[in-house]
Amino acid sequence: MRLYQRSGSPFWWLDTTVGGNRYRGSTGETGKRKAAQEAERIIDQLEQKLKRDGAVWTISQALAKWYTEHAEQLRSGDAIWSNITNIERCLDCSTPVDMLTSAMLMDFRAKRRGEPANRSAKTEKAKKRIADREPVYVQPPTINRDLAYLQAALRHAKLIHLQPVADLPWSKIKYAENQPRNRFASHDEFEAMQSVDDAEMADIILAAVATGLRRGNMRWTWRQVDLRGKTVTIARTKGGVPIIVRLSAPVVEMLKRRRGDEVPASDADVFDWTNFRRRWERLRKSLGMADFHWHDLRHTFGTWARKAGVDLPTLKEAMTHKDIKTTMRYAHVEADEIATTFDKVAERMAQSAAHSEEKTWKAS
Repeated sequence: MRLYQRSGSPFWWLDTTVGGNRYRGSTGETGKRKAAQEAERIIDQLEQKLKRDGAVWTISQALAKWYTEHAEQLRSGDAIWSNITNIERCLDCSTPVDMLTSAMLMDFRAKRRGEPANRSAKTEKAKKRIADREPVYVQPPTINRDLAYLQAALRHAKLIHLQPVADLPWSKIKYAENQPRNRFASHDEFEAMQSVDDAEMADIILAAVATGLRRGNMRWTWRQVDLRGKTVTIARTKGGVPIIVRLSAPVVEMLKRRRGDEVPASDADVFDWTNFRRRWERLRKSLGMADFHWHDLRHTFGTWARKAGVDLPTLKEAMTHKDIKTTMRYAHVEADEIATTFDKVAERMAQSAAHSEEKTWKAS
């Protein structure tokens, strides 16, 4: 057994051989005496594992099984594979699934945080422009995604294949999530966006706020639009489930105006997305809305719906959230009717106070 300190890690590490198999890993302890005690416990676990029937999977085996049996069939399968390569590069995946420790994951987190972010560029000019910038490192949300996939793989190994997976405090290991944005357009801001010179952008913004759809679901063709039924069908969504969205009267009128008297080709685009980013940035700058993002149009839909009295379960379905926890970000928004009730009570309180003052004045 050998205890040693590793560059970049505050913990003592263990290097030992049990039953002919070499083990190297962090003890999770910064003091040598406690590290020695933890090392004895780890060695005891390794010896007990040898006595158990059946081989315990390594982390690599758990990741491979989860990917082939589940993740590979998802639309995001290629992206998930990229995250798996990150895990295997920065974590000792030869470790048995029941020997994974919080300290190992904290070291993985630190190593990933020190890696440069992958900023791809297609042209030599773009590559040079990126190279001249300050280095950008992997951000916490990306690392949390790596950890989430690792957690999913271990859960799959435990529930489906009955592997003795280590019980870890994942919520403590992951970075704290950023607070969600609560920015939405006021009615004045929405009217200003509808009054800009770029009529095309004004129409797209109207449709975005009225439907609450993500930008990726706004690239409609006329085949998707049913003006008589007042719906638009979205075949591919973030959740992977096709949805049919109701079109409000202003959107229907706008689409009728865009269609004109001639019936457009079914595969023709409803909106012109040419130079979209440049046009959006120009619009934001002209209106002084530098802190307003495109996704905030979706937040505007959710906020205005709540102000109109829509309950959270109904809003969840309208915004195609998988989990009601996502919709809960709008729980603090008061319906206009509720606000009116409070206002009326405040008016009564003011009247009562005025009446008391009047009685006091008459008595004097």
